[in-house]
Amino acid sequence: MRARSVASRSQPGWVKRLALVLLLTAGPILCLPAIRCIQLLFTQDLVVDRHTEAWKAREKLIARAKVFVTPRPVIRQLDLSDPPTAAVPFDRTALTECQYVPKLTTGTTPKFDCRLADGSLIKIKYGGTPERLAEVAATRLLAALGFGADEVTLLQRVRCQGCPPHPFVTRKTAEWFLAGWLVDRLFGRESREFNWVSVERKLPGRAIEADGFEGWDWSELDRVDASAGGATRAELDALRLMAIFLGHWDTKARNQRLLCEKGEGESDPSAPCERPLLMIHDVGATFGPGKVEETNWAATPIWADAGSCTVKLPHRDGTFDTIRISEAGRVLMAGRLRQLSETQIATIFQSAGFPDPASGETNGDVTLWVKAFRDKVRQIDNRPACRG
Repeated sequence: MRARSVASRSQPGWVKRLALVLLLTAGPILCLPAIRCIQLLFTQDLVVDRHTEAWKAREKLIARAKVFVTPRPVIRQLDLSDPPTAAVPFDRTALTECQYVPKLTTGTTPKFDCRLADGSLIKIKYGGTPERLAEVAATRLLAALGFGADEVTLLQRVRCQGCPPHPFVTRKTAEWFLAGWLVDRLFGRESREFNWVSVERKLPGRAIEADGFEGWDWSELDRVDASAGGATRAELDALRLMAIFLGHWDTKARNQRLLCEKGEGESDPSAPCERPLLMIHDVGATFGPGKVEETNWAATPIWADAGSCTVKLPHRDGTFDTIRISEAGRVLMAGRLRQLSETQIATIFQSAGFPDPASGETNGDVTLWVKAFRDKVRQIDNRPACRG
């Protein structure tokens, strides 16, 4: 009886010691998400010193940057069932195999990087996100018209070696506990298949960054100088009209890219850039507002004020930049769009797997999408001349 009473008196102390051990063990782990949150807050909005030599060099590149690739494609000759820029197109129905490439996650769209057997890197977007479809169609159109564009294809089957289950969510969750490296090690021997994914190959060339700043802001188009060899006012306005045409509303700087077009010395970061190019890179938030919404896309006019040829480019903070389009820019854009045949337009939407707006099914009927496309072309083309 006495031994039992001693044990009962000592139990609370033992429980306290166990609780203390658990607290000391779990406490730091539970604090990791807060540490990760602080990291994101400090890196989300990069404050750039615009007086550095790197930034000044970047501004000089923007001054002489183009917005059309060299040479421009002959639109009427293009088969748009594949990306016009693809040297060797993917077989869209065959199984494509690749090796998972660990990378810090960004954004909210399920995606991951993967390396093909030939060593080239691709980005895969999977799941039900409409960004997959939007990027295929938007890049196909941009490339057809002669703008810089990545190569994006909708593939039926991809097998990823080393992919964790639900790779984006799994790794993003692990990153909140600073354990992304652990996920990468745990699943290195496993393979997983993904169906109906978009596969992106970047446009060849050297990305230009300055002090960690990626891309370019739409307001920086005003810095392009035709007298220095850059794009003309008409070409810049054509790019602006292209963004409006697509309904491209996620216009933050990192969704655009300043690229040194493929050429001699492209792999050498210190080599001079002979042909700087301004391009729209991330076009997943298009054909809306929203993403792949035929009713909303069809109902959104090109002109904010048709009488003054004014458009409104959405800004990242929810405001709009009001831009007056030149007559030369309107004519240039209309002329390029008019060259697309009915078949080519339908092929753009069909190859991207756009749904029939009436049924929601991917059955190849893109009649309403083609109709909305043609109506937007008419808004640019069949109107009085822009003045001013």
